[in-house]
Amino acid sequence: MDKKDIEDYLRQIWVREYEKEEKLLVNDFNSEDIGILSKKEYIDINDDLISLTETGEALGRSLVRKHRIAEKVVADLFLADMNEMEELADQIEHVMSEEVEDNICRILGNPENCPHNKPIPEGNRSKDLDSEHSIPLINCHSGNSGEVSHIKTEDARKLRKIMNLGLIPGSKICLIQKFPNYVFKLGNTQLAVDKELASEIFIKVNE
Repeated sequence: MDKKDIEDYLRQIWVREYEKEEKLLVNDFNSEDIGILSKKEYIDINDDLISLTETGEALGRSLVRKHRIAEKVVADLFLADMNEMEELADQIEHVMSEEVEDNICRILGNPENCPHNKPIPEGNRSKDLDSEHSIPLINCHSGNSGEVSHIKTEDARKLRKIMNLGLIPGSKICLIQKFPNYVFKLGNTQLAVDKELASEIFIKVNE
């Protein structure tokens, strides 16, 4: 088995053991593959039952998280159908670094579920967004400046519109006015959004 095969195995085992709570029998799997996973200390075998080790569980959970995040970004940003989404997500999960995963979550507002409505497991940085003391743009005052922390919307159309404006995590902005629309400066450009979009753009305001 190559690295991708091992990771696919661990993701599937994690889902069956931790989400579906199935009893995994040795005879349900290819004996050679199970031998490799056991040798790498990803699984334990007791009384013909398979369970993930601590290392295997952590890696399996991480792979499930990356796969479902990949599904979310492919579905929301690229409008792929379900078959394309699965195929692309399967490729992306194996090359997604923790930094890329973190940036995608910021763009998507730390989503809780994938397009199949399955929960996205928490990652090492899952709670970072909550600890940044960011506030929605509608709560900022005219003259406030800061940087975009994350976008929080379940509407793919709104997400694409916000990103098309150049508002991505890390963008530096300064709010100029709040009525009738929210006008802000992004670089040397003045842009405007309505109240609905402004409520979904979170800013870490400069002190």
